[in-house]
Amino acid sequence: MPELIALIAPQNVLPALTEHLGALGTQENQASILFDSMDGIQLERLTLEQPVQKIAPGANSRWVLSSVGTTQQFPPYLHQNRLVIAALGSCHNHQELAREYRLDSHCPLNLLLATLLHPQLQQGISLSDALIQTSKLLRGDLALICQDTHEPQHWYACNLGLPLSIGMESGLRQICTTSTHLAQQVANPIHQIKLGEVIQFGLSAPARCNFRQAPETLILSPNKGQQVPHHMLEEIESQPLILSALVDRYFTDRTFPSPLLAKLSGICSINLVASGSSYHAALIASYWFESLAGLKTQVDIASEYRYRDIRPDNKELLIAISQSGETTDTVEAVRHAQAAGHPYCLALCNAPHSTLVSISDFTLLTHSGTELSVSSTKSFTAQLLVLFQLAVKIGQIRNHLGSERIAACHAEMQSLGAKVHATLEHSKELRRWAGQLHNYENLFVIGRHAMYPVALEGAFKFKEVAYQYATGFAAGELKHGPITLINANLPVIACLPWNQHAERMLSNLHEIRANQGELFVLCDGALASSDKFSVIRLPAGLLELAPICYIAALQLLAYHCAVLRGNTIDSHRLLSKAQTRDDRRVALADIQ
Repeated sequence: MPELIALIAPQNVLPALTEHLGALGTQENQASILFDSMDGIQLERLTLEQPVQKIAPGANSRWVLSSVGTTQQFPPYLHQNRLVIAALGSCHNHQELAREYRLDSHCPLNLLLATLLHPQLQQGISLSDALIQTSKLLRGDLALICQDTHEPQHWYACNLGLPLSIGMESGLRQICTTSTHLAQQVANPIHQIKLGEVIQFGLSAPARCNFRQAPETLILSPNKGQQVPHHMLEEIESQPLILSALVDRYFTDRTFPSPLLAKLSGICSINLVASGSSYHAALIASYWFESLAGLKTQVDIASEYRYRDIRPDNKELLIAISQSGETTDTVEAVRHAQAAGHPYCLALCNAPHSTLVSISDFTLLTHSGTELSVSSTKSFTAQLLVLFQLAVKIGQIRNHLGSERIAACHAEMQSLGAKVHATLEHSKELRRWAGQLHNYENLFVIGRHAMYPVALEGAFKFKEVAYQYATGFAAGELKHGPITLINANLPVIACLPWNQHAERMLSNLHEIRANQGELFVLCDGALASSDKFSVIRLPAGLLELAPICYIAALQLLAYHCAVLRGNTIDSHRLLSKAQTRDDRRVALADIQ
């Protein structure tokens, strides 16, 4: 996932940046670095290798601003030799502001922000006040770091929906970064910048900025953890940023390759094949392809599909989903389809040089970065978002969606990063639930409609990480047998979005209560907790994309249960990730 790193100190910071880029330990191998040398401010673009090579040999700079990612789509920017700026995330009113300021509607985010800020600096307004005023114009999920070169000792950071951390390092060096993992590794004390805060940092103590007032000194907190305890938790917490970056790619027309778009109008049906968590992503997406794209949709487990006697339709699109692109059953399923004469195969993958990509006709990448934990978390929600975007795009091309429905889908995408961030803010409540649930060996997870495969994935996470025998059910199927198993010793986790299925779901919950079952309900409606009926209220406002918030909550709940049960979190017994071509040092061999 893309990250921003800013360093400033009384001495040369470039050697420290080299160490920090190495410490990220991810697949993000494209770096853009802006620094001040004797020849003026310079921008370098690098392809990183491990170990990270020395940056700008011979150069000496007291500050550096860097963006790191799988592409160089968010390079730091020097505007009019006055304003240094770097930003990440998605600005929902990007095109509207660009038109107002006579910029191309698809102009880079950094250029748009600089165009908003620079005129205010020319009028003598301080950069902190300009940031506070400009933040009121922006709608979206953003993190930005900037500097007025007329005051090089001061830098400013602003959290507009994406997390930022600021901290102290050795030698009076200060760091500001979007990577919580990096900040907790290298900085002590530390401060998590709150939503809407503008923080000044640099060669003096960090301070909180208020409009037209002197900055007030910021009290940083001791870094007790010094690092995120597990890769799984880090990857769960990274999801708002990854999803916001994918939304930004969609609204700047960088999601779908032109050859794929040219074929979509002729598609009459879709067949999705996948394994493991990717299979659950396919099941959730099938609801979107049917309702948003208006297409007949079938979902198959790759390990079964590869042995079936299939009859491909010449107007069917086969979508093969695999995080690594090396899942043996999924790769063989595609080869089986091609041998049977299947006309088109689309790979949805996180590894651009994988086997699955190489044998497929088209590719969509999830851009979610390497997953160091065996459990699929950030790659799963990235798969869901890209599949949703594809369903909306097909619906547009086939004129199945009206303008109001398209606008509603776009609005959901634009708010998704903030909604997932708000969901993860319930970590303490989910940990309290885990305090009870980790003691049980068996439990049910239930849901209706698209929440049924959400329940399947949630149960899968409990089995995979917490080693608890969790079973996912369609809530309406409980009465056909499983209800007889429910008693005081079998807790039930329910996914209850407040939509057209809520009334039937509530009826199912009453049946569970009648059998003395204890309920743990995730709900975005005004539902109150009571005896043996515990509710965590998730953020409201999502209809189609609500599964992503519920999945994030279940991931976090399973993680907390695993921790309390004393399990090894990032490398589970008898499980390993499929090996990718991109990062064979990190990934493990595929289990045959």
